[in-house]
Amino acid sequence: MQVTQIIDTFGYVIYGALALLAVWGVYNAILLYRSLNKKSIAEPEALLQQVRELGLGGKSDAAIAVCQGPPYWHTALAQLMAVALKNRSKGIAKIKQLLVMEFHTEVIAGMENRLATISTIVRMGPLLGLLGTVASMIGAFGRIGGSEKVNPTDLANDISLALWATGAGLLIATPMMILGNDIHAKLRRLRDRTERQLQDFLEILEQLENQGQRNSPSSRSGTVRAVLPR
Repeated sequence: MQVTQIIDTFGYVIYGALALLAVWGVYNAILLYRSLNKKSIAEPEALLQQVRELGLGGKSDAAIAVCQGPPYWHTALAQLMAVALKNRSKGIAKIKQLLVMEFHTEVIAGMENRLATISTIVRMGPLLGLLGTVASMIGAFGRIGGSEKVNPTDLANDISLALWATGAGLLIATPMMILGNDIHAKLRRLRDRTERQLQDFLEILEQLENQGQRNSPSSRSGTVRAVLPR
């Protein structure tokens, strides 16, 4: 009986772990959606126009302040534009490398880590639920083997409780998988949209360079294509 009680306790621990897993998954999904909304900018024309006017007017510091101030400071485009403006003297080729590094390390790295957590929850949910079912079934049959009379109602309740563990694992994994796929698609759209917007900004940056000095042919070629690698 002592072994059966230990197995029963282990089964309830699995139920607790499933509940924590569900809460952790919902928490990460909420943070991801909030981050995606903050990083996205639907209409970048106003920001680009301000940066163009300030930059062409020789007010680079003011342009950086616009990128780092509200309402743009949380957006990926403004963050990358500020990095580019601070490193204008390094040339377009070096700026593109810095933008790629900044985008991956500061913009989407945290979101990709949380997305990986959701993927782990999708895989762990059914496995943890199956483990809970096996543990509960072992406890149920252990009680049957240790008693002279078997109550069909108690047996049915034990088996029902055991199967609920697998059901709970699937109930956690299915919506998490849907949310994970949706977040992954939004993350791809954020990257593609940011790349298109950066192409417009790099054209502005070329204008700023042309205003100060002549560009060599090597520095002018291919400056607005494939800023962020796929």
